[in-house]
Amino acid sequence: MAVTDKQAATLHAQLAGRIEDHNRLFEELTPEEVGYEYSALIAAGVFEAIGRRFIRGEETASDQEVTKFVADLRSRTPATAENLDPVVAERLIRHSLGRGDIDDIDRKIFFGAQIIVLGGLVADEDFGEAELDSFMATVRETADDWISRDN
Repeated sequence: MAVTDKQAATLHAQLAGRIEDHNRLFEELTPEEVGYEYSALIAAGVFEAIGRRFIRGEETASDQEVTKFVADLRSRTPATAENLDPVVAERLIRHSLGRGDIDDIDRKIFFGAQIIVLGGLVADEDFGEAELDSFMATVRETADDWISRDN
């Protein structure tokens, strides 16, 4: 198993801000794809984006920096404020930085937080198309690696 072109295109459309394309492509994914390969792709994207934002050399961001980012992200739109639990988002980021546990977080709530956090981090990067393509290639490779290890 590996991430398919359609799954990668679905995330790419979302991160590029092509919401109609994303919604159409996402509706074509099966629940099994969303629950496995696409989820791995999202998780790899979050991991990569968090690393780019919150790790500088050997230093990782403080909990205060994480809290500040999440507060800023939630302030961007009323929908984000409503749909992103700040505690879950902060725990997600800290876990990706090697601090804390996420085992007790509901999978649906966690997946939603991953999508919002990823979208915010990528928006902050202000990628051009070539940079987004490069980011997606890295993320897809990471997700494929994780999937191959799981099988």
